[in-house]
Amino acid sequence: MIPNHMLLSFSQEAAHGGQPIGQLTAYALAHMGPAKSNIEYNPDAGPEAYTNSSVHTRLSSYTEASRLVHGSDYDPRTEERLDPELVMRIGQGKKHGRFYMGDGILETGCTPPLNRLRAASTSSSVPISQRPTAVASIQVSIPVSFVVLLLLRSLALHY
Repeated sequence: MIPNHMLLSFSQEAAHGGQPIGQLTAYALAHMGPAKSNIEYNPDAGPEAYTNSSVHTRLSSYTEASRLVHGSDYDPRTEERLDPELVMRIGQGKKHGRFYMGDGILETGCTPPLNRLRAASTSSSVPISQRPTAVASIQVSIPVSFVVLLLLRSLALHY
């Protein structure tokens, strides 16, 4: 049986002319459209390029954290695998038993739990981030005009 972390990369490699594709790129492509479509991963693409806008936030957080560890010129797309420790740090551990990103492709057995990561952290370690809540993501996505409309309506009801 082929593990999930290999299946995702294989399907994306087959769809992109057989060229090797790392887990970060495969994760991004899987959230941009069907594997058979001719999509290329562009790290500069905005949230609208993904089927879920939170994927953009996750990819950006991972890229930023990996550059803190490896230097500002580092490109995480060149690595074959995602770094599970970085994923744990940017996602504040495993919420409800799931990684912040790449849950089906990361190997869980070799990743230390969050309490061990906290204990082993130093001032030079990537900080353990707060995972955005669902309410925060909804609040960001509500258009300002809708909020203004609600305020005007509530003012009209009072007069």
